Amino acid sequence: MDVPVDRVSPWTVPALVVDESTLGDVLDTLAVDSPGVVSGDTIQYWHAVASLADEFVRGGRVVPHLELREECGAAMWRALPSTSEDFERLSTLRKSMPPLSRAQVTDDVVDHATEAKSWGAAEVQSARDVLVRTLDVCVDAFVRNRLTSVGQAEEDDVHKKWLVALTRPDGTIDANQSELEDLRDQLDEWTQSVQTAGEQGVRLCLRLWAPDPDANINADPETDSTTEGTASPAADIEAVSPEGWELELLLQAGDDPSLLVEANTVWESAEATQELLERHLERPQETLLEELGRAASLYPTLEAALEEATPTTLDLTASEADEFLREYAEILEQAGFGVILPAWWNEPERRLGARLTAGSDASTLTESAVDGIGVDQLCDVRWDVVLGGDRLSEAELEALAALKRPLVRVRGEWVSLQESDIETALELYENGDDGEMTVAEALQADTELADTEPGLPVVDNQFEGTLADLFDTDLEAWVDDAETPPGFDGQLRPYQQRGLGWIRYLEELGFGGCLADDMGLGKTIQVLARLVEERTLVEERTNDDSPGPTLVVCPLSVVGNWKHEAQEFAPQLDTYVHHGADRKSGDTLTDALAAHDMIATTYGVVRNDIDELQEIQFHRVVLDEAQKIKNTGAKRTQAVRALSAHHRFTLTGTPVENRLSELWSIMEFCNPGLLGSETAFRDAFARPIERYGDERKTEQLRRLIRPFILRRSKTDETVIDDLPAKIERKEYCNLTEEQATLYKAATDELLGAVEQAGDMERRGKVLQLINALKAICNHPRQYHEDGSQLAGRSGKLARLDDLATEILASDERALIFTQYTSMAELIRQYLQQQLGRRVLYLHGGTPQQQRDELVETFQSPDGPPFFLLSLRAGGTGLTLTEASYVIHYDRWWNPAVEDQATDRTYRIGQTDDVQVHKLICEGTVEETIDQTIEQKRELAEQVLAEGEEWLTELSNEELRDLVTLSEDTLS
Repeated sequence: MDVPVDRVSPWTVPALVVDESTLGDVLDTLAVDSPGVVSGDTIQYWHAVASLADEFVRGGRVVPHLELREECGAAMWRALPSTSEDFERLSTLRKSMPPLSRAQVTDDVVDHATEAKSWGAAEVQSARDVLVRTLDVCVDAFVRNRLTSVGQAEEDDVHKKWLVALTRPDGTIDANQSELEDLRDQLDEWTQSVQTAGEQGVRLCLRLWAPDPDANINADPETDSTTEGTASPAADIEAVSPEGWELELLLQAGDDPSLLVEANTVWESAEATQELLERHLERPQETLLEELGRAASLYPTLEAALEEATPTTLDLTASEADEFLREYAEILEQAGFGVILPAWWNEPERRLGARLTAGSDASTLTESAVDGIGVDQLCDVRWDVVLGGDRLSEAELEALAALKRPLVRVRGEWVSLQESDIETALELYENGDDGEMTVAEALQADTELADTEPGLPVVDNQFEGTLADLFDTDLEAWVDDAETPPGFDGQLRPYQQRGLGWIRYLEELGFGGCLADDMGLGKTIQVLARLVEERTLVEERTNDDSPGPTLVVCPLSVVGNWKHEAQEFAPQLDTYVHHGADRKSGDTLTDALAAHDMIATTYGVVRNDIDELQEIQFHRVVLDEAQKIKNTGAKRTQAVRALSAHHRFTLTGTPVENRLSELWSIMEFCNPGLLGSETAFRDAFARPIERYGDERKTEQLRRLIRPFILRRSKTDETVIDDLPAKIERKEYCNLTEEQATLYKAATDELLGAVEQAGDMERRGKVLQLINALKAICNHPRQYHEDGSQLAGRSGKLARLDDLATEILASDERALIFTQYTSMAELIRQYLQQQLGRRVLYLHGGTPQQQRDELVETFQSPDGPPFFLLSLRAGGTGLTLTEASYVIHYDRWWNPAVEDQATDRTYRIGQTDDVQVHKLICEGTVEETIDQTIEQKRELAEQVLAEGEEWLTELSNEELRDLVTLSEDTLS
């Protein structure tokens, strides 16, 4: 039954009211998806509007305004769209506005600050009205954030009161109403003179034409020492006539800049002009004159054209053309006129600039490498003056100075020169162009991070020698593959050998780096291989001392992984875990660290023990899961930066999760100072790239960091060929203190019950013990079966969180298996809260129709990233090839059963490599049983076919050995 339209009633939706002064920062934060937060259409839309407002403010395309209120006036800033791109973006925003953004704001959610900007509960009439109002609110707030209050105004001067109010947060003006009305009329008249014709239809357009050099006559002998076609004192510098520049007049469609009508056509045929502009233009000739008069008020040189009856062009000298290009073109464009300039004007290489060349040989660079990070080392530098990418000699500069022309032709191309620039360039050569800089300063020379410049804009920086190898060539050219070192118990794959060579190369030069390979590509073993390699080299050079200890800082959930992988791949390394309530301190700690090759600890321990740890000189500090230091102000971030080390490396699959500030934090640890201060980096790179997609800044940043970040993904052809189709990895997780306490108490209680039980009930008691210990390993809440919190209580859940976050950041999908439905519910709840993404869940009670729907949803191109399955219900009979990851949260301890579950995605139809992660709590029954399986792998399918049933046949002594918590298990 259809519902009549007149019966549709309004409804209320919640809204967030934000103070204008913080609007930009709030939208910047909300617009980026983060764990637990997914921005909606309205957030993304208003973020785009706020970004456009910021562009208007930065570009000066704003105008002051006065709004009349009942008892006062309000000074405010409004947007002044001027260019065709402005109108095009406004049109797109108007058409794409989400319906919810046009909802009426009710009185109970309007605060005073919003009301002051004319945002009352008045009914919104159109998307255009909403867009214009919001854009003006943003512009007003952004301008005021940049201005400083000018103090008090004289009480009887409404104009000064208005100027003062433009700089104050509230913007209100207490003045006589008639005075306010007069001021508003004056402002409206003035504003009208600078309003664009974008939405009115037609505007004046000015096009500048450069002289044809082939048509030039001989230069004036009184002002020039050469004639056309004759070489100047420096080759390839042409002296041409100062005349011949022409400013052409046209009419242009405001909303279609490509539609142009020359003034000649306007004067010859008004009807043709109307037809060409495809709009009703009753008086095109009068419009041209009116627009010309308006433009002349801003650019007085145009007054000469108004003296003609039918003006079409205006002749300019070279000096006048240069004045137009430098001073008036932008003013006219911002006032709404069309301006078309020669293509070369906007090309940076057509400007006089400075080029820095930095370089040194490897021996100079490595002399101080052991004393600190390489970006602080000094290198030789040389400044050159360049034009169009080519070096200009002192003789050529003197020849240009002698011409005394602002616009000249050099090597057949027009270039713009200022006399002051030439003088600065000559001074650069006269004062000596050689010197020294740190490597960081040399790298930053052509960016906004540079503290100083040589008086000219730095248009390029180049490198020689070792620095050229590092910054001007590709990875393959300057990093040799390293062989798998003797003593490393395994075989590095080719891309891992390149990774080892990259680590070695950077360390030899004193630089740090970030190994950002995809999850599962073996970042850990590449670091371990480096530890083995450098110790092998020391043994070969018997006079050298030991390299010293490497400190690995990582989340608690992967401490066990480091210990186990070191034992497996580098058993000769002396490894020590610094963690736990009874961990060493003082001289005992210092001695323990010095006696070991590798120390594994956590971010929390470094934060708490930093006073002691910062006094120790480490050979190397490695941060695993380095995204943990993305918050630059966090105490753990500040603590790890305070550590002293000859070499610094970070490992992460997600060097940038949400913001470029995370990249800055990582690089500030690896190579302090490389990217400047956090504030300077935000202004120079983060804002232009994140808000506006600035390609030039993106390329500058890429060049700065390229040598120091090694990123390989599974989609790289060179990596795919090196990988097997299925990669299995055991993730060793540490128990939290709560888990360890529970585990020990449950073992004592239930193991005693097993030993006291008779033959008939013993079997049940053994299974009860094993299931209780497995539940504790999963999460204390599963064991207690209560409603307590989930976060921070399980090492295994923390590791799952890390894996899921990295999988999500890589835009991959995963299957997560558990044999406990109670744990599955907790995992689903936790991941959805933490990651803000839907998690599908299939269990034994799922009806067949719903089961099919879940599979279809996951297999769809835009399906959710995680599918949680109980091992019995989802381990067979399903095809889930959209997943490229499989995580076994708890172990079934039957390889065949686990393989069957993995085969839900590793099967025909799978085109990607499959990564399998098996989570094991270190030092617990999970680890001991896993070791038992590995020892009896050939018989596993026969011996362990019944899951945990075989455990009931163990003697009391064997069972005690199996379940007792290891003494060195972390608490």
